[in-house]
Amino acid sequence: MGYKKIILIVLIMAVCLAYLFIRTGVLAQPEFPGVLSVVATDPVDLNACSTVVIWCNATINDSTGWTDIVNVNATLWDDSKVDEFDSDDNSNHYTNLSCGLNSGSGSIVQANCTFTVQYYANPAEWTCIVYANDTGGNSTSNSTNLTVNSLIALNAESTIDFQTLSPGATSPDDVNNTVTNCGNVPIDLNLSGTNLTNVSATVTNISVGNVKYNLTDYAQDYTANMSSLNSSSTYTDFSLVKRTNGVSTNKTYWKIGIPSVIEDLVYTGTITFIAVTDI
Repeated sequence: MGYKKIILIVLIMAVCLAYLFIRTGVLAQPEFPGVLSVVATDPVDLNACSTVVIWCNATINDSTGWTDIVNVNATLWDDSKVDEFDSDDNSNHYTNLSCGLNSGSGSIVQANCTFTVQYYANPAEWTCIVYANDTGGNSTSNSTNLTVNSLIALNAESTIDFQTLSPGATSPDDVNNTVTNCGNVPIDLNLSGTNLTNVSATVTNISVGNVKYNLTDYAQDYTANMSSLNSSSTYTDFSLVKRTNGVSTNKTYWKIGIPSVIEDLVYTGTITFIAVTDI
């Protein structure tokens, strides 16, 4: 009698195990969209004192059909300075909360994420991450890296007008010319110029060396504390930082000396400003 009872208990346990195994096997898992790949503009060449539109595009898969994707968003940031979820800053962080979606086919759809990037965006390796969000509130992502190149550029005022001076006179006051850093790195200057001439002049023109400058200090003595412009490009330490918030500008100061014998004419020449890497 005791032997039969043991067999019955074993059979009941076996049935319970089989039942539990069947219940576990039918649990459903949520289906997530997949960001299969991300391709971005690389490298990024910025535009002096302006913006450039770059793209960060993704191929997205959703097994329930591409129309299940309701939103795609993307973030672009400089890994060396900030994190993905920091606030936007034109130097190092951009977001696109509503990327464009093309017409898809089956389970696949293409997303187009663009960013309008400022000329002073940091020269560095950046990351672009794209998120795909479906009707069920599910979200997945994928990312890629891209390089923002250095931009060395400036803008200077178009005219330096020394106005009317008598023969033998020197500029009584500085004439200012403001230089703007139009790139994303600190800059120095290479300066050069030409003689100031008038096609009607028969006596003399004004030598390029009579034009003098000081890049840091206002109202300096023409003879002692100002440098003569040269026809060949000359390096000058200017150390104009790149823009962060406000525009990055600095003034340059100019004077001219007039020959003692000269005709009453208007003389013109050219001064060339070239931005170079700050050293």
